[in-house]
Amino acid sequence: MDTLLLVTVLAGTLVLLGFSAVLLRRASAAAQVDVKAEVAGQLERLGASLGQKFSAATADMASRLEQLEASHE
Repeated sequence: MDTLLLVTVLAGTLVLLGFSAVLLRRASAAAQVDVKAEVAGQLERLGASLGQKFSAATADMASRLEQLEASHE
C-alpha cells in the first residue's frame, strides 16, 4: 500500500512538473514575441527619424549649393 501511494505521488509530481514546463515555455515564447514587436517598433521609428533627418540635411545642402553657385555667377 505504501509503495502504491509513493508511486502515485511521484507520478503526480512528474505530471505537474511537465505541465509547469509547458506553461513556462508558452510564457517565454509570448514574452519573446512581445520583445520582438517592441524592437521592430523601435527600429521603424528610428528609420523614420533618420529618413527625416537625411531629407532635411539633403535640402539644406542643396540650398547651400544653390547659394554658393549664385554667389560665383
